[in-house]
Amino acid sequence: MDRGIKHILEFFAKCLPSIRSGLIGILLFFASIIQAQEGQNWTKENIEFSGYLKYLNTSTFQDFDAILNDNLLHNRLKLKVYLDDHFTTAIEIRNRIFWGNTIQLTPGYATFIDSDNQDIDLSINIIDRPALLFHSKIDRIYIDYHSDKWQLTLGRQRINWGKNLAWNPNDLFNTYNFFDFDYEERPGADALRVQYFISGNSSIETAINYTNEWADNTIAIKYNFHYFNYDFQVLAAKYLKDYTFGIGWEGAIKNMGIKGEFSYFFPQERTNVTDDVLVGTVSLDYYFKNGISVNAAALFNSGGIKNSNSFDPSQFNNVALSAKNIMPNRWSYFLQASKSLTPAIGTSLSTIYAYELKGIYMMPQFSYSISQNWDFDTIAQLFYGKQDESFSNIQNSVYLRFRWSF
Repeated sequence: MDRGIKHILEFFAKCLPSIRSGLIGILLFFASIIQAQEGQNWTKENIEFSGYLKYLNTSTFQDFDAILNDNLLHNRLKLKVYLDDHFTTAIEIRNRIFWGNTIQLTPGYATFIDSDNQDIDLSINIIDRPALLFHSKIDRIYIDYHSDKWQLTLGRQRINWGKNLAWNPNDLFNTYNFFDFDYEERPGADALRVQYFISGNSSIETAINYTNEWADNTIAIKYNFHYFNYDFQVLAAKYLKDYTFGIGWEGAIKNMGIKGEFSYFFPQERTNVTDDVLVGTVSLDYYFKNGISVNAAALFNSGGIKNSNSFDPSQFNNVALSAKNIMPNRWSYFLQASKSLTPAIGTSLSTIYAYELKGIYMMPQFSYSISQNWDFDTIAQLFYGKQDESFSNIQNSVYLRFRWSF
């Protein structure tokens, strides 16, 4: 069984790079069909084409002696085709143009922007100069079969097994970075995913991803069920070079929501029980009558740093994480408060405290819906921590973002 799946994924891996150059043309071709045949029923009912264009300006500073200014033009194109009642295919392309101080000061900047690098390379640097980078990547391309009881998906896809807002130790295939707020879609995985729906409240799901080194991939199975007004999941996996068992749940205590995820990792070549790692998080969320919503969570990582003499913000921002190492330290705490001031204006404040690192991260956000297709956000990321025996502000970034959706 594993060998057959391996051959399917290897065939898929060989095919995708050979057609990469034509995929953008195919996407634009379908877009032209949609506009040329807008009056035809099949096209309108079976083809979806959408996307957005965002501009993000970033100012980074510690004090006001020096300010780094960076710019990002971010475009996403999404095409989904419903071939018939059972088959669906989709492709999504992420295009980004970077320019500013950081790219000029960072040799080989292109190697740092893809935190979810895949062994199947579907990205290209159209322009890679010391002051300008134009990067394009296909981060979704899959075909999906679904019936009443079965769903099979092959290709680059999002496999979301997490339940919590900030940290997801059950999310084995594409762990995401909470600090990367501009990547709403989150990373995908080149995988084969099979789901069998036993009933409305229970299902079995298994997935396997493709890697060049077969020993470094992930093979996992998950069982979902409902019991005593709670949704549970249990999973077992070969996760990279570890074996993993996990459990997650979601429910409520009176009017308060509660979610939890725990994953236990132990090496395939185990020499000592101290090599095992337990990662777990529990979160609570509550909605007040005045419209304020609060989410609080705690994360434990037994393999994390126990002591640190200084706090380094680079340990958090733009770092490829894993389910086994979501935070670099042992104990972390999260608190987020959100409120909609009007139907068009929203505010939130997120805070993370890394206990052993003596570091605090804060992210206030203000959003304004200008019109149906236009949005504006201003976001700040503020880092405070202990350095040279003193606790102080270490780094700040302020973002201004405009988004046009189509």
